[in-house]
Amino acid sequence: MTTAEPKTRRRFPRLKSSAFEHPADRAALESVKKIPLLDKVFRKFLELGLERIMRIQLLGQAIHVTPKQCPKIYKLFKEAVDILDMHEPDLFLASNPFVNAFTFGVERPFVVIQSGLVDLLDEEELMAVLAHELGHIKAGHVLYRSIAILLVRLAQQFLGLGQMASMGLAVALADWSKKSELTADRAELMVVQDVEVCLRLNMKLAGGTRSVYAQINHDEFLKQAEHYEDLDYSTLNKLYKLMNELWLSHPLPVFRAKEIKIWSESKQFKEIMAGRYPTEDPGDGLRQCPHCGSKISPSFFFCPDCGKNSRI
Repeated sequence: MTTAEPKTRRRFPRLKSSAFEHPADRAALESVKKIPLLDKVFRKFLELGLERIMRIQLLGQAIHVTPKQCPKIYKLFKEAVDILDMHEPDLFLASNPFVNAFTFGVERPFVVIQSGLVDLLDEEELMAVLAHELGHIKAGHVLYRSIAILLVRLAQQFLGLGQMASMGLAVALADWSKKSELTADRAELMVVQDVEVCLRLNMKLAGGTRSVYAQINHDEFLKQAEHYEDLDYSTLNKLYKLMNELWLSHPLPVFRAKEIKIWSESKQFKEIMAGRYPTEDPGDGLRQCPHCGSKISPSFFFCPDCGKNSRI
């Protein structure tokens, strides 16, 4: 992870997630929410232990990033939290060469970044990834994204689970999960406030290397997205593209780069950067932690600030 010059970035007090929600994400999530008992069943399953098990594993096997542990990474994380005006979740650094980051949990969501990702990115790009994961939390994605992660893990553990699960459920979750990334990408841009950083990030995720980055041209990368779309002239190409994309966890990097470039030039983004965006009323939808007094989401069993059970 290379360093970048510090910048003064705009904050968004009382930011409401509707300010940056991608319309495709909103529509797909509404469809997922209509699946009978899905949220209730999996919320209870998570509450009974999986989230706690993963947290225990991370505390034993990963690095808990704090002001005194990996302070440079924590500083990036804290600034992203402050810009989006949200409560600070836990952040863990896990040893894994695979370039990835994810958010998990319902009672007390946490963010995990993997070492391969940190080694690939500079500070601005890493901040963009952290903001992306925070965007999922801010937009209320964590329950359904945790369900998606859980289903993948169960499918890996138990033979035939994929065949036993409802195809409609699997397709709906996969479709929404990809579209939710577009909302998180917008949160990412709102934090780094430089579309070039977002484009660099997508190119590195596509190419997987820092050593040749100086040779990569983002205009050519955006043209590549157009070439990919031009393949739709053939029905067979459309079928192959559908088969390729159906079970991917994220939209294709070329598509994400094009989408965030378009949004960076939109009136909506310019209005947000000018300070005109939907806001929460003070305390809207929040309750007070009985231990430290912080305002927290009603869905949190544990306070993100003090870590104590907020429902006592």
